[in-house]
Amino acid sequence: MSWDELTDRLMDSGALSADWEEIFRALPRDRFMPTRIYHDGEWIDRATGPSRWSELACSDLPLVTQLYEGTDTPSSSSSMPTVVATMLRHLDAADGMRVLEVGTGTGWTAGLLSRRLGAVNVVSIEVDAALAADARARLGALGLRPRVVVGDGMLGHPAGAPFQRLHLTAAVQQLPAALIEQCEPGAVILAPYGTAFCNGALARLTVAADGKSASGPFVADVAFMWVRNQRPCSGAFDIEDVRYSRSEIDPATIADNTDASFAIGLRMPYLFRQSIWASYDRYGTGRFEIWDGVSYAHCRLADWQGEHAVSQSGPRNLWDEVTAAYRWWQRHGGPDLSRLGLTVTTAGEHRAWLDDPNHVMR
Repeated sequence: MSWDELTDRLMDSGALSADWEEIFRALPRDRFMPTRIYHDGEWIDRATGPSRWSELACSDLPLVTQLYEGTDTPSSSSSMPTVVATMLRHLDAADGMRVLEVGTGTGWTAGLLSRRLGAVNVVSIEVDAALAADARARLGALGLRPRVVVGDGMLGHPAGAPFQRLHLTAAVQQLPAALIEQCEPGAVILAPYGTAFCNGALARLTVAADGKSASGPFVADVAFMWVRNQRPCSGAFDIEDVRYSRSEIDPATIADNTDASFAIGLRMPYLFRQSIWASYDRYGTGRFEIWDGVSYAHCRLADWQGEHAVSQSGPRNLWDEVTAAYRWWQRHGGPDLSRLGLTVTTAGEHRAWLDDPNHVMR
């Protein structure tokens, strides 16, 4: 598929808005991709596999561009074009607005913003000095020279403030006060947001008139790599004094439902989960595990109504709590992401809400 064909698809789907079409076509993603892409467990090198490299660069896929050293865990990537187009549409940046981007990555989004708003109005922060240097070189080769700063994006860039738009390209569990404080009243903050239980959704927050808070709805289902200093750490726990019971709910209704999982995560933000195949279990079944670093629970995916389907240990009955959170979600009509929102204050409060900022989720 060519870049123009992909752009046509994005226009047809509504992901890409008309005001971004010309710029999107003029700055294809391959102009910003490194020579090596990590995909399906292997590195694709442009020099040795040019056709495959070009195919991936023009695809509607997220592409890993860097791994944490000694692991196969991604540390940087190029987001799928559908997501980039969707975020630009929700950012709603008008000509001449000043934008702060947190997470330069390959430099592609910074390039799109620079072409639209003027490079003088774009500041992009990247924590990795090598990535920043590479992005700066790619941008410069195309005649685009936004300010690319090496630093911790969670601290923002006070020297360039105030900003009218703030755009994060990595997921957060906590939005720092510094970022709100560097925005003008009425500014829009677009941030991938999630919890350890579910990552996550795209929050579109508007900064209040007094500059002391930002609030708004979740507008899209997205999942991004975490900001490096906010990666969830599950901790260790011991499984002892196990309590057995039946389950009131089918765990698949949570495991397979992003809306339910996200709502549960907002109510229980420090709870971890995973679905695994427990071959050592005498039932030989998959199970849904949850833990908080101290307490642990799991529910078998098959025979979930069985007498010993649920196992819970530690000071909390986590499966009971998750069941109660799921029942809350059901009672409120099974709201999708668009009915949920977030308010963040410069004092550090994060209040998730349903339908209205005054209807805080408890």
